[in-house]
Amino acid sequence: MRYDPTNWYWQASDGRVLSSAARAVVAANDPAYLAWLAAGNRATPWPVDATGAQTTAALQDVLTPFDIFVDLKAYAAFKRYAKETAGTAVNGMTYLTDRETQSKMAAAVLLAQVNSAATFKWKVADGSFVTLDAATMITVATAVGSYVQQCFAAEATLVAGINAGTITRFEQVDAAFAEPLRAGG
Repeated sequence: MRYDPTNWYWQASDGRVLSSAARAVVAANDPAYLAWLAAGNRATPWPVDATGAQTTAALQDVLTPFDIFVDLKAYAAFKRYAKETAGTAVNGMTYLTDRETQSKMAAAVLLAQVNSAATFKWKVADGSFVTLDAATMITVATAVGSYVQQCFAAEATLVAGINAGTITRFEQVDAAFAEPLRAGG
């Protein structure tokens, strides 16, 4: 069978079998796993980390490029990044919030603080350009920065819940990031 990371199995030396389709460890006698083996497939050895240990994090490193998550913390980080970089509205205008734009906003704020008469041609999410005066540039960048921090705060809350055992399902992570976050708090 051709490698399909969305429907594959990895086996650890201790007997654990992880199903990427189930995003979980499954029993060695799991019917889907047995059918997959009967079709002529063989589980891939579970990856190892830098110390040689077969860890969930090492397997997550293999699966992340395919947007497959078996680790709730890695999934929370993925969902935070997607939300963080999806853009946000400030005063009725949607601004990009990708990492490059965040960096350029920080530089623009520095210029605005040094030169209060500066104006900025700024490309917004729909591809059009707006002209912002220095005070407006600072307001927009502050709101975008607040939005980004809300995204990180949501992830931190999820990680605390994962560590405490109260967040145990991918759907709980999805629900946390389904909540609207607004620029400016």
